[in-house]
Amino acid sequence: MRQTLCPVLVGRDEEVGVLADALGRAGEGHGGTVFVVGEAGVGKSRLVRELSERARARQLPVLTGRAVPGGVPAALRPLAEAVLGELRGRGELDAPELRPFRPALGRLVPQWLPAGSGPGVESSVVLGEGLLRLLRFLAGGRGCVLVLEDLHWADPESLAVLEYLTDNLAGERILCLGTVRSEQEGAGRALVANLVDRRAARVVQVAGLGDEAIVRVARACLGAVALPTEVETFLCADADGLPFLVEELLAGLVGAGVLVERNGRWATTAPLWEGRRVPPTFADAVGRRLDGLSDGACDVLRAAAVFGRRFDWSLLPATTGLGEAEVVAALREAVGVQLLTAEADGFRFRHALTRDAVLGGLLPPERASLARSALSAVEHAHPRLPGEWCELAAELAEAAGDRPRAADLLLAASRRARATGALATAEAMLRRARALAPDDATVTVPIDDAMTDVFALAGQVDRAFELGDRLLARLDVASRLPSDGAELHLRLARAAVAAGRWQVAVDHLAAARRTPAARTTTLAASLDALDAQVVLGQGRLAEADRLAASALAAAERAGLAAVACEALEVAGRVARQRDLEAAEASFARGLAIATAHGLELWRLRALHELGTVDQLRTESVDRLRQARDLAVEIGAVALVATLDLQIAAGLIKQFRADEGLAAARESVDASRRLRLGTLPMALVLRATAHAQRGEDGEMEACLAEALALAPDDPDVHGSAWGHCRATSSLLAEHRQRAMIEMTTGARLLQRSPATVAPPFLGMRVLLLAVDGEGIDGADAVARAEAERVRGSGATRHRIVGSLLDCAEAVLLGRAGRSAEAGAVFAVAEAEFGPLVVWYRQYARRLAAEAALADGWGQPVAWLREAAVFFAERSERPVAAACRALLRRAGVPVPRAGRGDAVVPAALRALGVTSREADVLVLLADGLTNRELAEQLHLSPRTVEKHVASLLTKTGCRRRAELAGYSARLTG
Repeated sequence: MRQTLCPVLVGRDEEVGVLADALGRAGEGHGGTVFVVGEAGVGKSRLVRELSERARARQLPVLTGRAVPGGVPAALRPLAEAVLGELRGRGELDAPELRPFRPALGRLVPQWLPAGSGPGVESSVVLGEGLLRLLRFLAGGRGCVLVLEDLHWADPESLAVLEYLTDNLAGERILCLGTVRSEQEGAGRALVANLVDRRAARVVQVAGLGDEAIVRVARACLGAVALPTEVETFLCADADGLPFLVEELLAGLVGAGVLVERNGRWATTAPLWEGRRVPPTFADAVGRRLDGLSDGACDVLRAAAVFGRRFDWSLLPATTGLGEAEVVAALREAVGVQLLTAEADGFRFRHALTRDAVLGGLLPPERASLARSALSAVEHAHPRLPGEWCELAAELAEAAGDRPRAADLLLAASRRARATGALATAEAMLRRARALAPDDATVTVPIDDAMTDVFALAGQVDRAFELGDRLLARLDVASRLPSDGAELHLRLARAAVAAGRWQVAVDHLAAARRTPAARTTTLAASLDALDAQVVLGQGRLAEADRLAASALAAAERAGLAAVACEALEVAGRVARQRDLEAAEASFARGLAIATAHGLELWRLRALHELGTVDQLRTESVDRLRQARDLAVEIGAVALVATLDLQIAAGLIKQFRADEGLAAARESVDASRRLRLGTLPMALVLRATAHAQRGEDGEMEACLAEALALAPDDPDVHGSAWGHCRATSSLLAEHRQRAMIEMTTGARLLQRSPATVAPPFLGMRVLLLAVDGEGIDGADAVARAEAERVRGSGATRHRIVGSLLDCAEAVLLGRAGRSAEAGAVFAVAEAEFGPLVVWYRQYARRLAAEAALADGWGQPVAWLREAAVFFAERSERPVAAACRALLRRAGVPVPRAGRGDAVVPAALRALGVTSREADVLVLLADGLTNRELAEQLHLSPRTVEKHVASLLTKTGCRRRAELAGYSARLTG
């Protein structure tokens, strides 16, 4: 039979223009999403194909995926098809920007999952960000197109990822195109309407063609200059403006011999309406062509329709009872009459409407019989029903009328969807299973149990508790639940812990302990470990410690490594309130167990806790960076943002403003893109880095956004006032303003349930002590405030404790106890450690004021060093204050910028300063700028300026030459 497909696009110049403009804008870095909307057969796919061909002509990658109809659509199918199709011909992608998202992208690309792990329950936001970065990588500097067809059939996970992509494409070289049927209600169409309403996406409405365009389509289909007038009139009247229907009606006319070509001209052989030789509807057109096939071909085509629009032809012999050769011959017939299209990996019906028409021609008993045969063929060919075969088997069982079997298969499919993190799809499958299941507790209880698990994982704790309570009430009727409901109680308790619902957790743990299964070592250890978390959350530290010890002992007896890690984490958190060494020992032991047993998540958690201990003790961020590297490796993307937040906090407390700003920006960007609750505090830290750099405008802009995002969060507001704004004030030597800001921050933090201990809590007490000179009762106020801060546990943070000790030294000195004051201050100085030099130097600057007045300590030596330190950091107001105090003491004032080295005459002639000489001497040891900065108590930025100045003054062209110059000079 002659093909009647239209080879050109007709009547769509305006629509093509809109799409071409979107493609051009995407190539310029202004990406976006465009939805092509219209009724079935109007030409949506043809339009998208036209644009895809234009993109490929520009050498742009085009990723194409399609949703398919089904009772419950497979999770992420269109996205997985698009990504796998593009990556199939590529080598391994190991771009650094993709690394943290590879585990999440493993839901689309299974080979990207880390060895020995399954897909995690990642949010659509994390997967969406991973897909965005993959598309950005593929786009390079040119562009990329993602095509998602038939979104009216798409699963909820795909739609959620598409929404995230759409909201984040504005600055990308990525164009996303989607097609949606206008007449089909559902989540896909609702999403399109929502995105268009809020102007996040554009829509191209594709209407039916006018009569002139229909005639042009018909002539192009047959390669004719003209067609008989009655044929053109007939097509204009009966094709409803749909190009697809024009092709189908022409195929019917040609196939029936009513329209024939003679000597290069087309003519009719009979009136078009006689004997209904030309069917007036599409369904009749398909039926007419089926009638023209052999009986075997009809049977094969009807069996194929039961499997779906795309089907595995190798299942058709078993389904129909025909031999393979007969099936192949039947497929060839169907392709010949344009009912099927042959593809590289199988066959598909030419349009979804074609398959619908074939199915519509079957009587219910015929369809059920074919579905039973098809189900048997699938189960024989794929006994374990991997991947989408399980969902297809469920559809076939339902079509065959076997509702219990369909419910059981949907339960199995839902468990797989849950394991891959597709919680919305799992929920939809379980709802369908519940609707199909008979009123038999042995069938419905496992379905409800699985639904409770899905609700808990999805954070829908109220629904989990409600369904769980109903389920537990039915356990005396019939149960296929493990451990007499103990596992269900444990699961609900974990959901309650995650939601901070402590009493609900207590009730479920108590109920679990009353079950016979609670006497087993495994469950008892798990209950103790979770119970320890609950009582820790309630602030009952001693009981949490006891339960953690019990859980640890049971876990070690039973070889339960994960439970041991959980218990050690609780023990470490309890110890951290009073003994950092004991806390470190617990976390280190948990790290060793997790490492030995390959428990990457527990290894990450232990490293994170150890990094937190380091921050409290020394402000080192080394182990936090190790934890971040591991989080990137295993794809814990949200935790990466949290770790960036903590790393930024540590760097900022070290007053490494440039590095702290970079880490804070990373956390802000990730928090914003992933919609994390860390965003307000990340903005506060970014603001504090700006404050340290003297950028007050940028500081206030960040704070304005942070405070607006968290209007009622005392930690955010307290840190904004006491840590950020007060830092700016201290650097400007506005002491009175800093005191007001720190007092405001301290009062806000008193309302916080968290145990936040920022350095300003200690700095405020030191200022109270220093500024209390000559004020009645001021010393008592400072001591009372110091005791309050100590009582809050804030001295776990070593900076706070050291600053409080400095304040105590000031008060002792004022009381005339000079020796004690000097000794206390010396210990406090040592306790600061090497990483928080700024706080030590600022404490010297403040304490020297009191020491000069009260005659204790070594205020002149402190001020000399502090003056140089702050001058080198370009913190001029503080340096000036130090020099002013030295003048008041009547001693020579050091020149700003002076270092410790003696400058040789040759270097002095070049204009090299003593501080530059210090840098030059250390360059010979091959130190980096950061290492030089730590040695000289400078910022890396200041060291960089000194190195640049040395290159200019010495005439060296590279750092290596400068190091050699230094070695010769000192050799």
